[in-house]
Amino acid sequence: MNVLVWKFGALGDLLMCTPLLRQLRRAMPNARITALVGQRSAAAIAGHPACDRIETFDERALTASGSWRLPRLMARLARADRVFVLDKHQVFGVIARMSGVPSRIGFDRFGEGRWHSIAVSYGAIQHEIDCYLDLLAAAGHPVDASDRALDPPRGSREEASEALPGALPAGYRVLINAGGINARENSMVRRLPAELFDAVLQRCRELGPVVFLGSEAEREAYPTASSDVINLAGRTTLNQAAAVLRGARAVITTDCGLMHLAGAVGVPTLALFGPTHPLRKCPPGARALWTDETTYDPAYETFGKVPSGRWFERMTPDQIMAALPR
Repeated sequence: MNVLVWKFGALGDLLMCTPLLRQLRRAMPNARITALVGQRSAAAIAGHPACDRIETFDERALTASGSWRLPRLMARLARADRVFVLDKHQVFGVIARMSGVPSRIGFDRFGEGRWHSIAVSYGAIQHEIDCYLDLLAAAGHPVDASDRALDPPRGSREEASEALPGALPAGYRVLINAGGINARENSMVRRLPAELFDAVLQRCRELGPVVFLGSEAEREAYPTASSDVINLAGRTTLNQAAAVLRGARAVITTDCGLMHLAGAVGVPTLALFGPTHPLRKCPPGARALWTDETTYDPAYETFGKVPSGRWFERMTPDQIMAALPR
């Protein structure tokens, strides 16, 4: 049987798919399993041992201006006997059905499930990992609820600090202030306010060296680097970022792709949440700090509706430092 796991996916989304990939392989040891993912973050699962192939598709095929690319995507889907549709928007279900895939397992938020042959209700507050595993259970396969660890990118140990711009000092901590900037969003609502981040930075500097990680978009937003503060934002490959995280004494991060990468490599991690719910997104094994429970709006995570308002205003440097893994 040819089985396709289809996910558009930013970095964190794809890392949260890895427990599903592992358990799918155990459930279907003789199947030919292919992960079909967006081009931007495919390196997150490149070479994953549960997959026979990792393939990418041009995300522009999902837009009106890029719809001329759609026949190629549909031809790829048509080769599958079964597809697990991990994205919730109905366009994914429509395309899978139009492609003629006989068995289509996906989510249903408010009616999108009609395009799937098996639809699983989505919206309850549970971890995204468990939502993906619900699809496996709905297809009739056993699920191990204890097997939820994220797999780090293949090759991240081997690449280590290769080609990093300078040696890193011993005992460093990593700070990450990112989130809300990806292929489908540009809101920055998951970032700490500058004043809070600066205060946490100064407290961390009292403990030892600090390294910033993030994309090029975050590089200029970080405070000026100094002898004990190294800004690697936008200067690392995915595997190099994994190596930097793995070598850290601890990580403080907002809800972003690098938060999930920190969880995958197993470094002691404190995840700071604002508009998103830690029960949905905090990596297994990480600590979570959340002070916005009373203003939480599930529409952000369920439907992608960016919330209005201010976040992290009740979070203090003292709370963060008290929760920091030592």
